[in-house]
Amino acid sequence: MSKFKKNIAKSVLAIAAIFAFSLWSCDPTIESLSYDLPEANSKADLTPPSASFSTTVTADYLTYTFANTSNSATDYSWNFGDGNSANTKDATNTFPSVGTYTVTLTASDKLGVTSTFSLDIEVVEPPTPPAIVPVIVNADFDKQPKSSGSDCACAGWINRSLGAQGESSSGNGGSDNLLKFDNDEQDLIYQEFEISPNTDYSITFVAGWKAKESGAFPSQLETRILSGQGYVDGYTPMYFATAAEYPQDDFGYRSVDQMENTDNNLLTEVIDHPDNTSYNTYNYSFNSGNNTSVALVIRGVGGDGTPSDDKGFLWNNGEEEIRIDSVIIEPLD
Repeated sequence: MSKFKKNIAKSVLAIAAIFAFSLWSCDPTIESLSYDLPEANSKADLTPPSASFSTTVTADYLTYTFANTSNSATDYSWNFGDGNSANTKDATNTFPSVGTYTVTLTASDKLGVTSTFSLDIEVVEPPTPPAIVPVIVNADFDKQPKSSGSDCACAGWINRSLGAQGESSSGNGGSDNLLKFDNDEQDLIYQEFEISPNTDYSITFVAGWKAKESGAFPSQLETRILSGQGYVDGYTPMYFATAAEYPQDDFGYRSVDQMENTDNNLLTEVIDHPDNTSYNTYNYSFNSGNNTSVALVIRGVGGDGTPSDDKGFLWNNGEEEIRIDSVIIEPLD
């Protein structure tokens, strides 16, 4: 076959092939057989994520913890409804104030499937518990047994590290129902008790003086409320149901310097001799601060520093005996 004829044959075959392809591509039956190929390495999500969580309020009523209980998730996004967010599995959030906040958790997996769960959180300030009313043992200073030694109204009120014990006496319409600070001696009373922090308290007591002597060293009555935070290191207060159970030493305050340190005093008041022998009622107030317990100290002062019965405390009552009838400590409204 000549070269010319061969070229004509090749051209005819090429035209035929093009025509056949055009017919195949336009055939609707053939086109219906086409389909999209799947994405490489893809597979159906047989375990899609399911978002859920539980919540617990902490001691700070504004702060909540959120425990994530979602299933089949790897990534988490928190929206606390107050402008705060987090991307951790579990979360903690402090809300700015009381109110209702919608907290939403979005859980997702590596295939990009997501699930959301929302919960309304009602932030409520808890009611303030009623203030503790201090339990004062032998607050009327009745003559009672003590842990050792003779009976006296000082039972439940002795601290030998700070001064000598007051003693029982009679007066103001009763018998053996007063505590006295002898003239020219180092007598005081001491007792610890539980209180509520950051609370205003009042202290009320009834006291009377013997008639004034020369006037050189008139007796004064000093009242102190001592901070429980000022106790000696490692001391934990103990509370007793009866006066006879109280020890006589080793309390939270064990030196006069410690007692007189102004940093340890929530209240310090000194009453001058009233120039009469009547029984008068005195009232003061103090704030407990951060303390959960305090100590009450009342003593006679105003002496010349050289007591007739020297116990080595470098202070003493003045020339007149002082008597205390009762003491009450209670929270203010």
